[in-house]
Amino acid sequence: MKTLLIIRSASMQQLDKNLVEIEKKFPGYEIHMLTHEHSVKLVEKYKSIKKVYVYPYKEGFQARNKVAELQGKAFDGILIPVTNITGAGFFNVLRFSLTLRAKQRFICNLVSDIWEVSPGRIRWMGIKNILMSAVSLLCAGVVGIAVVLLLPWKLKKLERKGE
Repeated sequence: MKTLLIIRSASMQQLDKNLVEIEKKFPGYEIHMLTHEHSVKLVEKYKSIKKVYVYPYKEGFQARNKVAELQGKAFDGILIPVTNITGAGFFNVLRFSLTLRAKQRFICNLVSDIWEVSPGRIRWMGIKNILMSAVSLLCAGVVGIAVVLLLPWKLKKLERKGE
């Protein structure tokens, strides 16, 4: 039997809505879920979720955090529910998914659209994040230098006008 692991990164209310579409998209799959400890009882109410794994950390999903229970397991698919339309802002969860063995990875958005995301695309998102951070840092540095150099001159000019 094929297995689908859902990494719960969205609210339970959203999962209520998404689960119907997930079950339609993945018929015949046994659905498992990885969630934080405080959500285990809430997840157990879903009859379609056969196994619940506990993410044993208080913080959000991080690639450096290993889940011993999942080591050596392989899934046919991993699905990451996101709380927006594009999946932006969930890079940490996507990156965490790369630490698990799976044939395919999927994103399920707020309106239950489901699409595949490749490991290469996830890595490219990481590269883009680093590049955008570097460009932002460079721009902030240039603006900061300009402000430090020009502000005293401008203040003196305003002070003279005010006399």
